[in-house]
Amino acid sequence: MEKKTMKKWKKIVLVICIILVMLVLMVAWRYHVLTKIAEKNQVSNSKTNYAYHSETEDMIMQCWKKDNIWKIQLKQITGEGNMTFWQDNNTDEKLLLWNSQKKYATSGEILAATPTGFSITLPEDNHTRFMMAMTPMLFIGTTRYNGKSCYVMKMGNQKEYIEKETGMVLYSKTQGSERKLTYDFDSVTEQDVKKPDISTYTLVEQE
Repeated sequence: MEKKTMKKWKKIVLVICIILVMLVLMVAWRYHVLTKIAEKNQVSNSKTNYAYHSETEDMIMQCWKKDNIWKIQLKQITGEGNMTFWQDNNTDEKLLLWNSQKKYATSGEILAATPTGFSITLPEDNHTRFMMAMTPMLFIGTTRYNGKSCYVMKMGNQKEYIEKETGMVLYSKTQGSERKLTYDFDSVTEQDVKKPDISTYTLVEQE
């Protein structure tokens, strides 16, 4: 009887060990993937010349960056809410234009990086990545999206496709809201980031 009990416990211990090894390997693989994405994303974001196009159900955003100069165009699908952000980080000059109202301001925050997703953590933030890799709700797989090889990330009701080559989010969906993005590197010209003509605009008084 004791021998049967011992064999039974050995089998249980063996199964537990196998499960633990599989869990460790899964966490290690997730951590590796998240680290790889973060490193690729940092390289892409550090480039001095790129553009991206973002589209949701109600908003289109186009962004151009060249030599520390940013220009962002925001338009609602309905045609309303036409706004332009422009910023020269070399001189710290900023413009915020309401194109429909022909008004502008010379201050305001502007997006200073390409979009990142819930899966992206800072390259040096190893603890956060490790904790995320251990999250039972996180699923990491691979897929193709718009002809590009991607990681697919799912957590709760959020899903993202992240391009393997660049670490950039190409598609995200959460709570029924979808966002599609495309990127273009080393193609932005000086004309694309040229300072907007405000000669016909009225300056908004700032407090």
